[in-house]
Amino acid sequence: METIGIIGYGSMADMMVQKWLEKEVLNAHQIMIHTRSETDRLLQLKDRHQEINICSLNELSACDVLFICVPPLAVLDVLDQLPSAAKSVHTVSVAAAVTLDKLSKHTTQPISRYIPTLTSAVGTGVSLVAHGETAGEEEKARLHRLLSAFSIVREIEEDQFDAASNLTSSSPGFIAALFEEMAKAAVRNSELSLEEAYEFLTYALLGTGQVLVERGLTFAETVDRVATKGGITGEGAEVIQKQAPQMFDDLYTQTMKKYEQLKSQINEADKHH
Repeated sequence: METIGIIGYGSMADMMVQKWLEKEVLNAHQIMIHTRSETDRLLQLKDRHQEINICSLNELSACDVLFICVPPLAVLDVLDQLPSAAKSVHTVSVAAAVTLDKLSKHTTQPISRYIPTLTSAVGTGVSLVAHGETAGEEEKARLHRLLSAFSIVREIEEDQFDAASNLTSSSPGFIAALFEEMAKAAVRNSELSLEEAYEFLTYALLGTGQVLVERGLTFAETVDRVATKGGITGEGAEVIQKQAPQMFDDLYTQTMKKYEQLKSQINEADKHH
């Protein structure tokens, strides 16, 4: 019977645990959580599932897989604090910008990185995974199985992680920001209320996603299907095609810069160890 350990209990850790329990991939007694502060989120979980183990760092040595779910700048400290008995446990970091190379300098454990996505809360979205050299086939397969419970798992080269994270992990935020602006534009340019605009767009988004997935359409094919020659949708699509490339290039420039800043902060903090 495998045991899953988790250090830190923020929204992503909560999403993972809730999905594993809901899909009956794990029972509550197979989950061990260590966290510095007992948040409401954790207390609610414990309330619903008494058998979940809230434990000390030392007790985590008994785990088969250990997910480190703390902010990027705290990851290396956590690794340094792990008891020596935890050295054979497959450790999975969910932080942005902390590279496998960096992680492996702080531990002898088999290491993997996993970038979660908020959309897995509803059982969809792509989980990005990259493995360190010491992760064996058994570890890889187990991680794949655990993450497959609530997402599509894609293993990619680590140097593509930052660009890909924009499309898997950050994109729900980007999409929400984009459609917030579209809703406001509708209100500025018509008698529609903001509530109506939100509702109409939300269902359009949901439906578009379903059509893309279930019919296997590309974005371009979807544009063609909705936009008749010389019609209204085509006019609107043209405005986006003209103005959006610059906006999205800027988005990539800014986010990549942020990843680099974060990496240099992690390097700086690491030097002072």
